[in-house]
Amino acid sequence: MNRRDFFKIVTASGAAAASGGCQQATETILPLVVPNDQIVPGVASWYATVCRECPAGCGVIARNREGRVVKLEGNPDHPVNEGALCLRGQAALQGLYHPDRLSGPSVREAGGPAKPILWDAAEKLVAERIGALRAAGKGRAIAVVSQLETGNLGALLDRWIQALGARPRVTLEPFGYESIRAANKITFNRDAIPHYAFEDAEVVLSFGADFVETWLSNVNYTRTFTRMHSFRDGRAGTFIHVEPRQSLTAANADEWVRNVPGTEAMLALAILRVMVDEGAADKRFAEAVAPVDLKRAAEETGVGLPTIKHLAKVFAHAKPGLAIGGGVAVTGSNATQTQVAINLLNAAAGNVGKTVRFGPDSAYGKVTPHAEVAALARAMAGGEIEVLVLGPGVDPVFTLPSGLKFADALRKVALVVSFAHLPDQTTELAHVSLPDTHWLESWGDYAPREGVLGLLQPTMAPVRDARPMGETLLRIGRVALGAEEGKGPLPWP
Repeated sequence: MNRRDFFKIVTASGAAAASGGCQQATETILPLVVPNDQIVPGVASWYATVCRECPAGCGVIARNREGRVVKLEGNPDHPVNEGALCLRGQAALQGLYHPDRLSGPSVREAGGPAKPILWDAAEKLVAERIGALRAAGKGRAIAVVSQLETGNLGALLDRWIQALGARPRVTLEPFGYESIRAANKITFNRDAIPHYAFEDAEVVLSFGADFVETWLSNVNYTRTFTRMHSFRDGRAGTFIHVEPRQSLTAANADEWVRNVPGTEAMLALAILRVMVDEGAADKRFAEAVAPVDLKRAAEETGVGLPTIKHLAKVFAHAKPGLAIGGGVAVTGSNATQTQVAINLLNAAAGNVGKTVRFGPDSAYGKVTPHAEVAALARAMAGGEIEVLVLGPGVDPVFTLPSGLKFADALRKVALVVSFAHLPDQTTELAHVSLPDTHWLESWGDYAPREGVLGLLQPTMAPVRDARPMGETLLRIGRVALGAEEGKGPLPWP
């Protein structure tokens, strides 16, 4: 190669590199020429907040390096998780930095692709449609679906709905544990999910409650189970798990009792029958278990009669014990019946008020019943809903049973507004997307159970062009109502 050819190659490659470098960068990189007062290069900052990956509401400490969160750990001072954090919480950064996060507001017309739009234009579009419905006296044609919100955001949503005359808010969670609430209403006249004090029980008898995996607050109950199961006062607690399959929870049990699927209620009543017959339980429950045939119960449940008597003896001698149920594995057509039997077992053994505590009730008790969700789907299919607002963290097209045909009903809604910050099967059918900030970028509060309130704070600046859902709804509401900032039915600034 001669000198002339060498310079031709260098010139051509340099021009190609320069033209490539002139393209718009996917992210703006700001040098620390004027550093933030709160950022010291090389030194981490720590922010306490609350995890919103699920309704458990665990406390989180976020490690921030140079303005970006790089690690999440459990908050040791938080009463729910006491420093532990599940895999889903640890992986929350994957959602925060997900490459598919919505980059900003967008609008979709006539089933075409989503197109970017300015925030003011998007909010105006939604506000005008809502304002027109309200002016026409059709506020009931507006519906709002959100995840479980027990703090000020939930209060704001309800106030917003009330001001516009819309339908009551639907709180949607994939696992609602409705059978526990229904059984408690039947047994104790309490439409609530109580707190289960594992740490105070000598024996835990579980009927499919997979608390090591997903049941209610798995981090909290795993921690308290560990204390119950550790050596204390000269003995260690006993854990017996009844389930057809050897789940992760069953693998951690002292005794795993394998039963025929769907027979948990019969087994619980058979255990109670043995306790009553042997004088180890309140005699007032004799009438409830009088029809129970122990031999038939042993045959149908697949659990031998000696094993049933052994379980009754162990549970009866616990002072106190704890029987639990309502896990995903036992959520069938007889789920409420099963939970009623478990409630009777706890009541007869004197565990209610000791290890089964109403008062510090779980936030799951505020989830909208499935019947009301189905009613909303029917209203949408019937053309009664003209504007549907979907909060972040809800994906009804994916999570609801296919029998509801929610996707078909959603297509009949004139305007679907989604606040999700990640694309999912529901946002694909939304007309307007107004991406909410990630919980690691947001202010807020959340109460996982009565008596526990956790505060959220931003641990870093938003990665994408997102805005908090509450602020966006306030602006939309004011335009729809024709109210000034700080005045009217939405007085927040």
